[in-house]
Amino acid sequence: MMNTIISSNTFLCRTVFKLLLAVFFLISPSLASAKSESVSPGSGLQVYQLSYVEREPGTDDYEVTMLVSDRYIRIDEKGENSGYIIYDDKEKVIYSVSHHDNSVLVIRPFEFSDKDSPVSAKIEYLELADAPQVSGKKIYNYRTYIETTGDVNELTCMELQLVEGLLPEVSAMLKRYQKVVSGQQVRMTDNVINEMQTACYYVDQIYNTGDYYDKGLPIQEWHSNERFKVLTSYRKVPVSPERFILPKDYKQFSIDANTKSFLN
Repeated sequence: MMNTIISSNTFLCRTVFKLLLAVFFLISPSLASAKSESVSPGSGLQVYQLSYVEREPGTDDYEVTMLVSDRYIRIDEKGENSGYIIYDDKEKVIYSVSHHDNSVLVIRPFEFSDKDSPVSAKIEYLELADAPQVSGKKIYNYRTYIETTGDVNELTCMELQLVEGLLPEVSAMLKRYQKVVSGQQVRMTDNVINEMQTACYYVDQIYNTGDYYDKGLPIQEWHSNERFKVLTSYRKVPVSPERFILPKDYKQFSIDANTKSFLN
């Protein structure tokens, strides 16, 4: 995917995000109060359901639902029946299920360090003092950027608004999931910066270790490839354990930089 960098100074970028947050809480007051639904014992596996609205270049907004149990994450796009993603936190493995060809892409962990990145990034972390609170907790702005030369002295690669201490067990699992995603990207990269693989591409989409999850749960995200994501609600819900079971008759495979290997 082509990486497009938006150059902006810190003040402008933060001002835009504050405006977006204001609009966001007007249309989604349920997140500001953050009331979890009660679930009766024995009614199913109790999990967190996180609902998002996402946007990327060339597409309309779409809704994504994430179910987070003690062991698994399941990710589905609303209205899309082509497949889903399962993350097994015990095995640290991601399964991307495709109904089109009855297959499952298996992504296993790959150890890496962001010190291997060809780019050195910096972090800015500030409280958004005038933003509404979520469950009585403050919102902070987490910005990853790189310093440059010329008319623009820095480029923002990633900017998130997060709530400190919100759903810490969910945030911790999301960080581990992100590290498996990035490990697969690192496994396939050549660490060469060019027009397609820009400096922010490596910061945001390759060597992204998800350290922001140590601070809290992101409720709004902007990424350098112009992907935008907003958390619209979260709650506890009962679901069937079968939601986290893979299709038994689907062919499993893995990929690296040069090969595609079938596992069964």
